[in-house]
Amino acid sequence: MKINEYQQDDILEDRIDFYYRRKTQEVTDILDFLKKHRLRLSGKTNEREILFSLNEVYYFESVDKKIFAYLEHEVVQIDDLRLQDLENAYFELGFIRVNKSTVLNVYKINALKPALNMRVVALLDNGEKIQINRSYKAKFNSFLNMMNQGGF
Repeated sequence: MKINEYQQDDILEDRIDFYYRRKTQEVTDILDFLKKHRLRLSGKTNEREILFSLNEVYYFESVDKKIFAYLEHEVVQIDDLRLQDLENAYFELGFIRVNKSTVLNVYKINALKPALNMRVVALLDNGEKIQINRSYKAKFNSFLNMMNQGGF
C-alpha cells in the first residue's frame, strides 16, 4: 500500500482521501480506525469530565445499571447510554456484545483462548481478560467471519 502525506498550511480543516481497488481486510481495518478516532465520547472519571476517542475504548461494561468505558489506563463512567445502544451504534466499527454485561472492541483483542463450558476468553492488548459466553459465541464468530471477508 502506497501512502502519501502532505502538509498544507492554508487549508481550513484536516482531510484524508483514501483510494482503494478492493475493500480488503486491511482497508476495512484502516477505515474503521479512522471512523472510531473521529468519534468522541465524554464521561466522568474521579469526578472530572473527560473527552476520549471511541478508538481508545477496549470495552464497555454495565455495572449496577451504570455504563463504564474501559480505556488503557482509565475507567470512565458514561451517562444516558445502554449497552444495547452502544452495540447498535458501533457494531460496524468492531464493537460486539460478548456477555450479558460487556460490549467488546474486537480490534483490542490480542488472542482468543478456549475455556470451560464452550466459552472463550479474549485476551486484550492491555492484559485484561474478557469472557465470551457460549450464548454470545455464535454471533461473535459470525461477526469475526464477516470482518475477515471485508463485510463492513
